[in-house]
Amino acid sequence: MYELTVERDFSAAHLMRGYPGACARLHGHNYRVLLSVEGDTLDDCGMLVDFAELKGAFDGILDELDHRNLNEIPPFDEMNPSSENLARYIYERAGAAVPANVRVVSVTVYESATSSVTYREG
Repeated sequence: MYELTVERDFSAAHLMRGYPGACARLHGHNYRVLLSVEGDTLDDCGMLVDFAELKGAFDGILDELDHRNLNEIPPFDEMNPSSENLARYIYERAGAAVPANVRVVSVTVYESATSSVTYREG
């Protein structure tokens, strides 16, 4: 089994509804996001999936979030845009965007250099 990981970043604002502290006010993060996929069949070039293809699919998802107020984007207009919810959202979107020969393993969202959350099923 092979596992590939690509890393991207984006910037966005959000606030946490119902949070009893500073994060209830509008603020921003420079998010770093890691997408890991796995599979066991290599192509004729000896690759599971071309990194460029994987990054392209990933960029399509993150471009919708970049330089936006996450609270204005469905489903975060109703659900808090916590790093946990953001990781699951990206995971689910990536599952539909990656090539058929790979499966999304996990998505890790860093909201700062020292704080991250990872979502994986199972």
